[in-house]
Amino acid sequence: MTLTLADQYFIKAMDEYPYCLEETIENLNYALSYEDEHAGANCLMGKVYLEQFQNFELAEEYFIKAMATDPFDLRTCENYMRLMIRTKRYQEAIKLLQFTKDLTGVDLALLLKIEAEICELKHEFDRAISLLKEAIGESLDSEDIYSLRQQIARVKMKSELQSEVKYSLY
Repeated sequence: MTLTLADQYFIKAMDEYPYCLEETIENLNYALSYEDEHAGANCLMGKVYLEQFQNFELAEEYFIKAMATDPFDLRTCENYMRLMIRTKRYQEAIKLLQFTKDLTGVDLALLLKIEAEICELKHEFDRAISLLKEAIGESLDSEDIYSLRQQIARVKMKSELQSEVKYSLY
């Protein structure tokens, strides 16, 4: 297997992100100049625009281009879901999440965590806790399990605070 020039520049960009944005963007521009439909390069460029510049429209353009080239790329699906969540398009994120659950090699614990985040943002705390517990069952990493337990504690606290606020209003 030989790597194309686009692949080589994409690998350099991945190595630099997020530590050196200038090098990341330069390498992504080179990768996309050699192959404008490179799914990985488009996904990473979308991620840069999402996370670093909060330019949601441009980030979405790159994610759409990446999805058009490779709709089964797990990184693109995850990052595109993150964009949808940031822009409060929860139903679209759930649809993409359901599609992604059926892909080969998917990290089900990660998807359950993302779904729980959506539920938490929608103040569906019980459902969020249930999904986080299910994610613990699917996780194979001790650090992930610890993080998921911390998230459960946070969601429980938010649920209790919401109950206190409702109770104090009456």
